[in-house]
Amino acid sequence: MIELILVSHGSFAAGLREAAEMILGEQKQVSVLGVYQGDSPDSFTGKLEQLIDETGDPKNVLVLSDLQSGTPYNAGMVMALKKGSACIAGTNLPMLLEILSLRDEVEMEELLQIACSTGKTGIINSTELLANYRGKEECK
Repeated sequence: MIELILVSHGSFAAGLREAAEMILGEQKQVSVLGVYQGDSPDSFTGKLEQLIDETGDPKNVLVLSDLQSGTPYNAGMVMALKKGSACIAGTNLPMLLEILSLRDEVEMEELLQIACSTGKTGIINSTELLANYRGKEECK
């Protein structure tokens, strides 16, 4: 099973895990780590490294970050270079649900591709969707 570490600014990672567990039930091997005001990038990176080391196999760890180029993402990239773990930025709930559903069934490379695709398709302009729906209703 691919182990997940959700990293974010503040409590976003914890909230994301909580939302996923509301939908899919309790999930094993999903850790969360948030960076807070006053935390240094080095201390955050150290905490992430400790979590990765506790898994036993860094190459089997996927770090899911909230935002590219922020402290959580940068720490994830340091771990990708140093330990060989994987890292994705821009995590959203559709992406996380797909990862949780497939992490026992596919290899890391395939999971990364599916995750990024699902994350993108999970973003919908609902105003445009509604306008298209209204336009179709007017044609009836």
